[in-house]
Amino acid sequence: MQPWIDGHLDLAYIHQACGDIRRAPATTENRCVSLPALQEGGFGVVAATIFLEPGVDASSHPWGYAGPQDLAGAQRAALAQLAIYESLECDGLLRIIRTAADLHARGPLGVVLLMEGADAIADAADAARWYSRGIRMCGLTWAKGTRHAGGNAEGAGLTASGRELITAFDELGILHDASHLSDAAFDDLLAHTTRRVVASHSNARTLLGGGQRHITDAQIREVARRGGVIGLNLYGKFLAAGRAATIDDAIAHIDHVAATAGTRAACAFGSDFDGGFTPMDVPEGLRSPQQVHALLPRLRARGWSDQDCNGFAHGNWLRVLDASLSMSGQSASAAADNISAPAPRSARC
Repeated sequence: MQPWIDGHLDLAYIHQACGDIRRAPATTENRCVSLPALQEGGFGVVAATIFLEPGVDASSHPWGYAGPQDLAGAQRAALAQLAIYESLECDGLLRIIRTAADLHARGPLGVVLLMEGADAIADAADAARWYSRGIRMCGLTWAKGTRHAGGNAEGAGLTASGRELITAFDELGILHDASHLSDAAFDDLLAHTTRRVVASHSNARTLLGGGQRHITDAQIREVARRGGVIGLNLYGKFLAAGRAATIDDAIAHIDHVAATAGTRAACAFGSDFDGGFTPMDVPEGLRSPQQVHALLPRLRARGWSDQDCNGFAHGNWLRVLDASLSMSGQSASAAADNISAPAPRSARC
């Protein structure tokens, strides 16, 4: 079995909000994610976020900033989380993946940097500077919306700046993450790019009865048609409505995505572990990175082959990330004004 890939973990946010991820927590009731837990669970690569939340007090919530027009605040929050990843890389505890070669290299946990909420990106030129700092995936918004796109709790579509960023991301090879987009913004994204799109941590709306946080059947089919993946989110309220979720609910979402997409190659893992909820909010038996292997025997019992299971656990994300990282990023060589290009790793450390 190859190492697992998790398409969505808020590692820097957890480090800021819940405790040092270099060490396992004293109790797993409030937090399960740590670097030791990921190693014990057999994870080789994760998409780790730079999570930005508008409208919260930055003095007590370092991932927060005043709102969509607070560029300085959003950049401060983003750079603080980026510094966490760079520090962990310097300590030899993870490696930031910037190229396809990095994706396949041996070493500590590989991290693909995913910006969740793009208010820290001023404009298309600024996208190149953030690419130079390591961003390889981006969702234009979290739930509340940004100046670039409407979120699942807000409802607007892409703005003019959002459309410009989509074009810039396509030129750079930054992978589009549609999780948290409003339906209107999702449609605008698909209309504005012909490139691959993923939903890093989204479940099937059909099984939950509504809500723009979840992905529709039509969206599933289009993500699959473009060669993308949908990452299973383990938050119980995103697996079952009005009751405690079970492992069987998680399997039902995976099976629904596969059947709707017409291919099991569209199914992947995006746990969102501890990203604003606790392990107690996850189905029993899946409450830590060490337990997620329990999904595979359930899938095999539903007729999934070893190849299908390996695809879900790592192969489908690997295919998508390999293709995305293999794209040219020549535009990222633009000189930075307020965000400087990184020095070589040896100099940063």
